[in-house]
Parts: sequence; structure tokens; C-alpha cells
Amino acid sequence: MDTIIDTQVLSYRFKEIENDVHEGSRAISSITANEFLLAQPRDLKQPDYYILHPARYLHLPNSEEGDFGIPEHFGNPKWAKLGACRTDQVIIDFGSEFSAYREFGNEAIAEIINKKHYGIYKISVSHLSKHKQKYLKKRLKYILDNNYRCYSLTRATIKIGLTLFSEFAAKHNCKGNIRNTINDILILATAVDRQKQFRTYDNVLNRFAAEYYEASTYQNEDELIIDFSEETTESRKSKESKGYINRGWSYSVRNNREVQGT
Repeated sequence: MDTIIDTQVLSYRFKEIENDVHEGSRAISSITANEFLLAQPRDLKQPDYYILHPARYLHLPNSEEGDFGIPEHFGNPKWAKLGACRTDQVIIDFGSEFSAYREFGNEAIAEIINKKHYGIYKISVSHLSKHKQKYLKKRLKYILDNNYRCYSLTRATIKIGLTLFSEFAAKHNCKGNIRNTINDILILATAVDRQKQFRTYDNVLNRFAAEYYEASTYQNEDELIIDFSEETTESRKSKESKGYINRGWSYSVRNNREVQGT
């Protein structure tokens, strides 16, 4: 079974490449992938860059290494800033309670990772400085070389995430930058939606989720593992809440093919 790891765990493994001897299948959420690749730093309101959706650019010559000439306009920063229309987008409207949440390229990065479209990512960052391009491509190569599976947000994931966020916000303080908490919740919701085990360092948030879903938990050194596999399906159904609906929250997806297997 895939075990979905969060951004902290992935970052730690990346820093400890020489000692990275973790075995078995590996998986991440598209939110984790975007965080790890610094697509939208947590302290910024706008994306640092947009990850192009492969479905729109597969007509370009492409290979695993991405060794092809990049059309000049892809490297133009002004053109790149208009990239919102060239990828998928998730928008969550929290009404007057919180600022609207926007996340770009969830489906795009999942397809790039799962189908190893390295060349599409290469042109996505071609307008950035050479130093930053090198750094980001090194990070993506780590994910590809270690055969991580990436799960994108689905409508079901977002609904679960909104339910969890509604319950969490009613009982706990959110982080200073609300986006940080929403990202953490959506990563967690991906594991719930996909019925996977989840590995994390965040004890507060995820012990809350384990209690809410009555899921099994295991402590492995500093990591907490929560089991959201099929055995816990019935208890999840009995405890699910639609509190976010009562709050008047809503969401929408744009330019998203809604590929359930991605």
C-alpha cells in the first residue's frame, strides 16, 4: 500500500539523500509536491511560478530528460506571469471568515510526476533565474528518481478537507498564515480520500484527525503514522460532518480534467 508522506517528511528525506533507505511504495499529495517545489511559498499570496498542464503542451518535443529547445516566449517573465490560464486551479471561498484560498497546478504536477513529463516542468520554470531553475529541477529529479506517486486533489478530497478544516478551526487555533493550515488539511484529506496510510511529523493536527476518524495510529521515532485504509471506512462515514456547508463555504475547480486516477 502507498504511504502518503507530508512536506516535512519529504524535505527531510531530500536533505538526507545519502541515508535515504526507505523501502516500499512512496506517495505524496499534489499539495506537498507544490510546496516542495516552491511553486507558491507559504508566505506569499501569489504563486512564484505556474506549473503548466501537460495536456496543453504535450505537442512539444518531450523526453524524460527534457532535452529539447524551449520556445523563446516560455522564458519571458511577463508571459509567465499570465500562467494562471495555462494550468488547473482550485478556489475555496470561505465567505467573510477567511481570505479566499487559491492553489494552482495540482493536476498538472501530479501528471508531470506520475508520467515523468520532466520537459514540461523544465519549460514551466524557464523564466526563473538559472540558479533557481537548477535548484527546483534538482528537487523534481529527486521525486522522479525515487518513483514517488503523486495524488492530485479531487472534488471528494476538497469536500473532506473542508469538513476537517471546519471541525479543526472550531476547536483549535489555526497557524498565523491560514494558508499553512489549509495546506496541511488538504494533504491530510488526500490520505483520507485515497484510503492510505499517512506519515507526518505534525502531531497536533493529525492526532485530531486520528481521533475524528477513529483511525489507528503508530509512532515511529519522530513520525506519526495514521492508517486511513479500508478498515476504517465505516467509522469515517459515521463521523463525517457537513459543517462547512452550514458556514456557507464553497469551492470550484478550473481547467481541471478531474482525472480520478491521477
